[in-house]
Amino acid sequence: MGGQASNQLTVANALELAKENQNGQIPPAVTQVLERNIGDIWRRIQAQPSTYVMKEEEFAVFTYFRSRYDNNALAQQAVARFWNHYKGEASRVDGARSSSSTPGPSSPRGQGGR
Repeated sequence: MGGQASNQLTVANALELAKENQNGQIPPAVTQVLERNIGDIWRRIQAQPSTYVMKEEEFAVFTYFRSRYDNNALAQQAVARFWNHYKGEASRVDGARSSSSTPGPSSPRGQGGR
């Protein structure tokens, strides 16, 4: 992790480190940052189920954890709302409208496929 203390680890840095270490050797500080962030994102989506629009960084984290939300209508609606409101270039966003994107961690229910 390059000697970064966990309090200096940004969400963007944690996401990049996690993607670079898909062999399962993700440092605990990275996992903590991402888990805390996905929990916060999911709570915001649940609090505003028909109106919350994720920011780009939130969408990137959500996409990393997408296997947790396979077949979840609320999650699918949140992703659709992101794309309906997104004004930037799709290739800049992790999880660009593709059925094959960067794999995330396994969920307790398995990877799920698309």
